[in-house]
Amino acid sequence: MRAVVLGGMGLTGRCAVLDLMNNNKIDEIIVADLVKNLEFGDSRVKFVKLDVNDRESLVKTIRGADVVINAVQYYHNIKIMKAALEAKTNYIDFGGLYKVTLEQLSLDQDYKNAGLLAIVGMGAQPGISNMMASFAVSKLDKVDEIVIRDGWIDKTNYSNLFFTWSPATLFDELTFKAVHFDGSIIESEPFGAMEEYDFGWEIGKAKIFRSIHSEIATLPSSFVEKGIKYVEWKEGSADIEKLKFLADIGFGKTEKVKAGDSEVIPREFLFDFLKSQNMFSPPQNIQIMDYEMTVVTAKGSDEGRPKKVEMKAYFKYDEVWKVSASQKEVGVPGSIAAQMIMNGVIRGKGVKPPEQIVPVKPFFAELGKRGIKIKAEESFDSN
Repeated sequence: MRAVVLGGMGLTGRCAVLDLMNNNKIDEIIVADLVKNLEFGDSRVKFVKLDVNDRESLVKTIRGADVVINAVQYYHNIKIMKAALEAKTNYIDFGGLYKVTLEQLSLDQDYKNAGLLAIVGMGAQPGISNMMASFAVSKLDKVDEIVIRDGWIDKTNYSNLFFTWSPATLFDELTFKAVHFDGSIIESEPFGAMEEYDFGWEIGKAKIFRSIHSEIATLPSSFVEKGIKYVEWKEGSADIEKLKFLADIGFGKTEKVKAGDSEVIPREFLFDFLKSQNMFSPPQNIQIMDYEMTVVTAKGSDEGRPKKVEMKAYFKYDEVWKVSASQKEVGVPGSIAAQMIMNGVIRGKGVKPPEQIVPVKPFFAELGKRGIKIKAEESFDSN
């Protein structure tokens, strides 16, 4: 068996590689990236220098693999999916931030015709969140609403700002129109509909906000037969409120603006400045100590009685891999799904979101083996 991880030296990609390494049945793991900044200490892991914009080299790198895991910035998803079609390789990614996800789903027939499978949004949120929704819906005869709430906190003993997730994606979430489903897709201003929610555990109370997210692109259609009426995503933390302030005053803009006698792109200027101050990525040799929780609440009815199913996922930093919670929770699900494809547990064809193709209970069992806990609670309305 052979797997390719594009962006395998990155924050989330490296976690997919580390997880794949634990499967002794995999013969070769190709780590393709622009630079080599890690040594994995496994002879099966081979590094290939690759720019995903080089179509010929991309196709050559992934051809012959059982599956390619795309861990690069979501802007490249479509070109990589088309390259996987040409290479005749199954495909997995970590999300398309709603708009790109919709474009990816349009390639469904192309993948079916090629006899290939693409699982889109197989990370944490989307990914684990979709699977939690799938499990919750399976406990209801009819489902009225699904609300996903995500909160996190960083308790690292380090004073400077740094990112454990793609800054570009974070600022897209802060600046793109938010979306939710209420009978149809509705757009609203980014990071509105504020709610204070108590996650408990290590996180406690956090202000969470509605934003654009990939679950909204697939859950309404996946559960249409159960009468789904409402789907919403909300997220928040103290740190993201700081980033929201930067976005609100214009640093999220991607078009040129006049500054004195020069023209600058605010987001590029901010990112370049943060890089110059060593604040763009996690500092080396420091264990990130972050926690994250995703809560999926599904409401509907079961045998005619009003019922609520609440799912909770607990994410914690990993001291063995020396990675953050946000890195591990995204990279690991993609690896699990890739292994399920390689060992024949997942056999479908086409372009599918996780909730339509990944078996829930085996997937949750694999998460548990990796220290990611999922809990479910069902309750009937006594009234």
